[in-house]
Amino acid sequence: MDKVIGLLGLAVYIVAIVGLAALITFAVIRIFPTERTPKKPEKPDEPDASPSGGGGSEGAGRLFRRSKREAAT
Repeated sequence: MDKVIGLLGLAVYIVAIVGLAALITFAVIRIFPTERTPKKPEKPDEPDASPSGGGGSEGAGRLFRRSKREAAT
């Protein structure tokens, strides 16, 4: 009988922890909602000639470094 009560207690504990996490997540989403439409960035005064960074400055328009294959060519 003790094992059954222990297993039920464990199940209640797990359900309580998951429920608490869901409640906290729901509350945070209600308090701090995300924007439905993201803000558009302001347009720069001078647009770059090439968005890939091929002209002008070396790293303009690039998020990551150039790959070895691209750097070798």
